[in-house]
Amino acid sequence: MKKFGLFLISLVGFSITFYAQQNWCGSDLYLQKTFEQNPGSQQQFIEHNIRISSGQIVAQDRNDPIIIPVVVHVIHDNGTGNISYEQIQSGIDQLNLDYNRQNADTIDTRNTVEAPFWPVSANVGIQFALAKIDPAGNCTNGVERRNSATGTYNATDASKHYSSGGLDAWDRNNYMNIWIVNTIASDGTGGTTLGYAAFPQFANDEYGLIIRHDSYGTIGTGSGDRTLTHEIGHCLGLLHTFQGPFFGGGTGCHTTDCGAAGDYCCDTPPESEAHWSCGATQNSCTGIPLNDPYTFDAYDMWENYMSYAPCQNMFSEGQKAIITANLTDIAFLANLVSLTNQSTTGVLLPEILCAADFSSSSQIICAGNSISFFDDSYFNVTGWTWTFPGGNASSLTDPNPIVTYAAGGTYDVTLEVTDGISTKILTLTDYILVLPVPGDLVPYKEGFESLTILPDNDRFVVENANGLSTWELTSSVAYSGYDCAYIQNFGLTDASKDRLISGTIDLSNVSLSDTMIFNFKYAYNRKSSTDDDKLRFYISKDCGETWILRKNLHGPTLSSFITSGSYEPTSPEEWIEVNIANISSDYFVSDFRYKFEFENEGGNNIYIDHINMYPISMTGISDLENQPGLNVYPNPAANNVMISFVANANSNYEICIYDAIGNKVAVIFSGQLMNGLNTIEYSLANLSSGMYVIKVASDESVETIKLIKE
Repeated sequence: MKKFGLFLISLVGFSITFYAQQNWCGSDLYLQKTFEQNPGSQQQFIEHNIRISSGQIVAQDRNDPIIIPVVVHVIHDNGTGNISYEQIQSGIDQLNLDYNRQNADTIDTRNTVEAPFWPVSANVGIQFALAKIDPAGNCTNGVERRNSATGTYNATDASKHYSSGGLDAWDRNNYMNIWIVNTIASDGTGGTTLGYAAFPQFANDEYGLIIRHDSYGTIGTGSGDRTLTHEIGHCLGLLHTFQGPFFGGGTGCHTTDCGAAGDYCCDTPPESEAHWSCGATQNSCTGIPLNDPYTFDAYDMWENYMSYAPCQNMFSEGQKAIITANLTDIAFLANLVSLTNQSTTGVLLPEILCAADFSSSSQIICAGNSISFFDDSYFNVTGWTWTFPGGNASSLTDPNPIVTYAAGGTYDVTLEVTDGISTKILTLTDYILVLPVPGDLVPYKEGFESLTILPDNDRFVVENANGLSTWELTSSVAYSGYDCAYIQNFGLTDASKDRLISGTIDLSNVSLSDTMIFNFKYAYNRKSSTDDDKLRFYISKDCGETWILRKNLHGPTLSSFITSGSYEPTSPEEWIEVNIANISSDYFVSDFRYKFEFENEGGNNIYIDHINMYPISMTGISDLENQPGLNVYPNPAANNVMISFVANANSNYEICIYDAIGNKVAVIFSGQLMNGLNTIEYSLANLSSGMYVIKVASDESVETIKLIKE
């Protein structure tokens, strides 16, 4: 075994060892953080385990089945990681085989002189079942799903809460919670974390386990490994077989009382460290622990589910005693496996049709593209009838049809299912959003003036991970005109990501040799010098299927100014222009999209306005850092002024002059203009000296600029 790295964390009388080769279980680090955050908890943990190993806590005798009701929370990204119900059930089936010693690889458990492990291999006698009644008393299949990129990548305990992009736990007194995600945040020691679990001695509303979808179950994306079995073991109180001693420090090797050190389980021989191999004569520790049942230096038990070896196939009788003692002594676990709770969660109910349900590979597509739909109804469905207004389905009677949408708009979806006796029906209104292709023409301008709400599901879509403040319109401030988009971010500290995503824009007619100009204005001040709010800008050439980062502003680069209260810009000088000069020609497509992503880190409000995109050939100007919005020159002026701006040939324009108190004093132009850069000369002869405002209003935007008449 090649060891790539070692990281030793020592507490008072306690040590946990981590390895970088593939630290696929993050539960040790999770336990260590619990100790650090709860003074005295380490000693409580030690004392609890010693009481079990010494026989002070014993399991209650039961003749009835011990059943643990399970709820599985699937958090996916537009279908990526949205595993099937069949794969979810395969994970439950695997648990039932492993915890009842019915797994096919029991024949691999050694029974040799140096490794006499077959006689101590245990049927733990626990069954797992997906819940059939949810906390509200409604029918369920024990699975809930959420489309949330925020919650499914680099998952932490934040994924256990809806407010931070995940899904809330169901009551731990009634359900074992399993969260399935795409990736889990690294613990900093290297390798890939496949799962981690909370220990029952410190259970709160985050009790349960998080696991990657590709380490769950035996079909679909599941690898068939024992990560799920292993993590459930932690949830029921088991430590790693290579756990370091709680007294004296060092590696997992020790000769102290086997019931008071290591994993507190005497029939699992000490191991020096985590191993990823199954050597027949592997013996990483020498010496015999006090009260060791083998009475000799037994080999490492790499068969054990609480090891890291790839050939796990057993729990020991000592581990069974720990689990069943915890199910008796820890109050919420005792309720979890009670006969009353079997009724509360419906685990023994027959599988009859009780609900229609479905999911899809995505909910936002471009016209001409297709969506895969999946029947998630339960139970025993024998017939399906789908209704797809605006869509052309491969079949209306298959459980998983593919539907193509030809035209932009929002569309309902209806599914009716039957088991041959009864029927259930579900309609989701405006479930599908189809964006038009080709999209808006260039020059593209967005000043938010003609929008009445965000999102409008046409020009903009909003992704709000935590259900709190997100992108919306405000008419209290603007760089130009009267409206802009903003996030009321002051006081938010949950590191959530909110996205403002454009509709489609048609760049397909732009010459590949041309240069695309994109710029926008934003206003933002930090709340303190330690804030690190982030504003990112992305573009897509496939209707938002994939995105590429083009600008990342954060910390002092986002703003060098600090406003301790809730920030709101008060002058145009506070707005910062950002120029995006790296939109390459392979993005000149008919379904181009862009998005702003704001990630809060305890900072302040942010505002966006005055978005422009056009090819440089429409301006004749090559200075990308000083592209024109609305310009007036000379300014101040005594006689004539030139008014310059980029226009859209499909829009109607009105250009007016207002005095300092808002009275319209002149209409300069009304009608349509040529596409691209327009320059209009106007005489100031009839105006008195003073300050004026020139306003250019179109169907898409309103822009204003100050003018001084000398």
